[in-house]
Order: sequence, then C-alpha cells, then structure tokens
Amino acid sequence: MLRTFIAIQLSAELKRHISDLQAEFKRQAPELRGLSWVNPEGIHLTLRFLGDIEESQVEAITSLLWTAAAPIGTFRLEARGLGGFPTPQRMRVLWVGLSGDAEATTALQRLQATIEDGLVGIGFAREERAFTPHLTVARIKERGAAGPLARLVMKEKDRMLGELRAGSVALIKSELRPKGAVYTSLVEVPFGLQV
Repeated sequence: MLRTFIAIQLSAELKRHISDLQAEFKRQAPELRGLSWVNPEGIHLTLRFLGDIEESQVEAITSLLWTAAAPIGTFRLEARGLGGFPTPQRMRVLWVGLSGDAEATTALQRLQATIEDGLVGIGFAREERAFTPHLTVARIKERGAAGPLARLVMKEKDRMLGELRAGSVALIKSELRPKGAVYTSLVEVPFGLQV
C-alpha cells in the first residue's frame, strides 16, 4: 500500500518565505507551544488526499492526471494572507491563502474538479468537503494556543508571502517517519501537453 495525495509543488523561494514566516511567529509568540509547525519542504497545494492506494492503481491515476493536465496552461497564484480552519477563533489548522486573477483561479478549480470527477470514475469516494486552496503551515495541538495565534493571524491577514507558479501536477507518496513525513513524487505531469 502507498499513502498518497495529488498536489502542486511549491518553488524553493516560496518555501523559504513560509519558513521565514514560521520563524517570525515563533519569535513573536513564544507562548505558542501547542503548535506543530509543518516543515516548509513538505508544504504543497493539495488537490486531493487519496490515503492508502494499491500500487496497481498508480497507472490509472497517472492516466487521469495526464487527461486533467492537458487543457491547463501554467498559472500563477499569490500566497497571501493567513487564516485558520475551521475558524480563526477555533482553529486547528493555520494556513496561507492562495488567490489569483479569474483565469488562474478558474484553471485551478477546473483542474481540481477534473481530478475529483476522474477519481470518482475509477472507484474513489467523492470528497465531501469543498475544495479551498491553501497551504497548511501549522497544526494546533492545544486549544489554548488558538487565542494568541488568532491575534497574529488578524495582524497578518493580508501579508504577501510570494507566488505559486503552477506548471505541473504530481502524485506524491507520503511515508510517515518519527521525524516527520517524507514525500516522494511518483509521477509529475506538466500542464498543457496533449495525451
């Protein structure tokens, strides 16, 4: 079994900006001990978490990614603003938002919907939650951390962190290890190539 997800990977520059933000938050609010910071090397724009799949399913998923990526041109999104799921006051996840012009957001939504529909077509259950593009930067482990963190989030709600330049989509394997997850790209499909 392979634990997998489908995602758009980030540039080294954007990962560095996220790392700088995390370091700044740690300095500004040392009382935020109830946070589990995501290693910036492991941050990506998840389009669909698949969970455990059989190796035999990789070929069908790869074919689906080629079909989904073919009509999509490269696009750019701004990594801007901070927020929390489910709400900033009761957050369990701290995220950086992603936004862009109408063409970019339409391309992203179309890509994600095509992947979702294709996965349902090959036997995966439909994702119940609506797709909300974001980059997870921390998980909140202690409820007491949400209050101080919410104040920082409000202060930084419009902060620009960089740009996500999307040119491909990947099927990524996640291996959980004691020091954190290790990600390996199984397949990366460029946008705009015909199948």
